[in-house]
Amino acid sequence: MDCEAPGISENIRQSHDGNDSNGYYPIFYRDRLKEIWKEESQQACLPERAEVFQLLRQQETRTNGRNSKSDAQKHQGIGKDQYQIDAGQRAFGAIQCNECGLTYSTNEPEEELFHDQFHRSLAKMTFPSWANEQVVAQVPEWDVTGRIIVLSQVDSNRHWLKKIHPVLEVVDSELGYATQGQIPEGACVYIAIARSTVLGVAVVQPLQYANRMICLEGLHGVAIDCYSSEFYTAKCGISRIWVAPKYRRRGIGRKIMAAIRRHYIFGYAMKYEEIAFGAPTEVGKLFAEAITERKDFLVYV
Repeated sequence: MDCEAPGISENIRQSHDGNDSNGYYPIFYRDRLKEIWKEESQQACLPERAEVFQLLRQQETRTNGRNSKSDAQKHQGIGKDQYQIDAGQRAFGAIQCNECGLTYSTNEPEEELFHDQFHRSLAKMTFPSWANEQVVAQVPEWDVTGRIIVLSQVDSNRHWLKKIHPVLEVVDSELGYATQGQIPEGACVYIAIARSTVLGVAVVQPLQYANRMICLEGLHGVAIDCYSSEFYTAKCGISRIWVAPKYRRRGIGRKIMAAIRRHYIFGYAMKYEEIAFGAPTEVGKLFAEAITERKDFLVYV
């Protein structure tokens, strides 16, 4: 998730002019950054959904060859990930690749390597139509082929799960999971697809009890996320939920959650506060707060 922010030189000038401190670069004001993320997440479900169709069309017309690095740079030197000093370098700070949508920092070998590996993994994110797909939601605003399907470990065509394994490897790699595409026992996989492209994935597993997220004030006022010692009834657990970088902030995650809520238990529409999230990342935590409309949402390990 990107956020627009003034450059460092502008911030220094603002500080000299005595302007409000909220105009400073967000990396030094974590609370302000969270507010920006929440504001953007509330707007993500409105007109931006129609852009998914345009992005899919652009992807089809783009050549297979990768664009040059200069052509792939966007929002250079701004964004929440900038932590380098502008000393007149030709390129610095966080950029967003026009081809894959991933944001990374230039002149950082590890991040550039991750970006290159992510490009090579894009070939795994294709998903052709199958016969007898279990479609749980049609999403025509993405495309005429836009849909959400579910794969279960109890399906008769278990080879389908083998075909989704490379996709889950990409998901686990980006989220930092050590499972490398493995699915928990009894879990099922919800996949958002349009034009044979995987837009998003959620792995859902059966769950009866979960804890609640608790935010405590730590040293120097830094918030610490903890789990409650009490257990609460839960209907299912979201092991992981992921949207392809290029299609984020366009309501795809919410569409997947809505499909899970209506479909997971036959004949029963779950409430979002009955769904637990497994070890959410910082962005995942903000998503869970937005979808459940409460800060003490259910979590599990």
